[in-house]
Amino acid sequence: MTRTSPEKQPLIFAGGGTGGHLLPGIAVADQFASLGNFSITFIGSNRPVEQQIIESSGYRHLGLTSSPSNDLRRAPWRFFWNNSRAFLKAKQVLKTERPAVVIGLGGFASVPVILAAAWLRIPIVLLEQNIVPGRANRFLFSRASVVCTSFAETRLPRQRSEVPRVVFTGNPVRERIIETAGSRQTESEETLLLILGGSQGAEAVNQAVLSLLEQDRQVLPPQLHVVHQTGQSDWEQATQVYRRLQETDPDLKVTVKPFFDDLSLWYPRADLVISRAGATTLAELACTGCPTVLIPYPNSIGDHQLINARFYESQGAALLVEQTADSAGTLRLLQAAVVNLLNDSVKRQEMSAAMRRLALPEAASRVAQEILALTAD
Repeated sequence: MTRTSPEKQPLIFAGGGTGGHLLPGIAVADQFASLGNFSITFIGSNRPVEQQIIESSGYRHLGLTSSPSNDLRRAPWRFFWNNSRAFLKAKQVLKTERPAVVIGLGGFASVPVILAAAWLRIPIVLLEQNIVPGRANRFLFSRASVVCTSFAETRLPRQRSEVPRVVFTGNPVRERIIETAGSRQTESEETLLLILGGSQGAEAVNQAVLSLLEQDRQVLPPQLHVVHQTGQSDWEQATQVYRRLQETDPDLKVTVKPFFDDLSLWYPRADLVISRAGATTLAELACTGCPTVLIPYPNSIGDHQLINARFYESQGAALLVEQTADSAGTLRLLQAAVVNLLNDSVKRQEMSAAMRRLALPEAASRVAQEILALTAD
């Protein structure tokens, strides 16, 4: 990898693995791309979904073979081998690129790159999406110059010095999503139900939604359009179920994909969203004012998805359905929430207004300003 355009100032975005980590980084990168005097590279993992997201954004991408913290116990040799190699490769790239700032996006893929930046004394900015920080950012916290948080309530480690500086910026959202904020299209004759399990999918959410449609179709709106992001592993099975449903119900319209590169088409048309409670999705839902039923992932680090969801529910912007140990329990809770909301347009309008009050559309610009300040030092 050779350094590009010597007249352009390099920026490195470190991290990935999921859309929740990558999309805020892309929103910030877009701010710098519009200036024209920065070259941008993303360094993360080799996961296919990450490569797909970065490829569609048009930025350069370098995947490193790193290992998550879970491997420290179950495969310690693999953990140290992979992360040592990733660290050395990252250090080589940073020496070649000589970036003005390295921006950490969270997740295991960010750790070797941020450690290499700290070793080379390159300024570091960390983006923390959740109220409860992830393991990677907690580990890297003391090495950062600035930490940008998505929530004023974010629970960061106690610090003994003035470094890093902690700034509440909000979670960066891509401009094309923000541009849809004033164009909600809820006057259509069809009712659009949008299901988002995250960039990697969510088996429990997928199964609950499919069971809901199989059992309760008669009490749902007649002209129903289901737009479903399943993740790769559940896509084929979900497609088969939808085909069976459409054979008995020709009025049911379905759009199902493993992953949607661009949700700006669907957010303005969604009458109701069923989603996991990842912070990046929540930030997009807030900017687009989508009433939402949240099913937090029960095994998220520090229960951060549950805490995110409780915050949005406390603001009147969402309904919380906790995933139970048995799928039948999750289905019963989801049935009550979805059937009631799809038949109560006033409640959905109230939730939409509450969502908009939580929106922070200037977050990407605020983060970019913090980075620019470091490039000027």
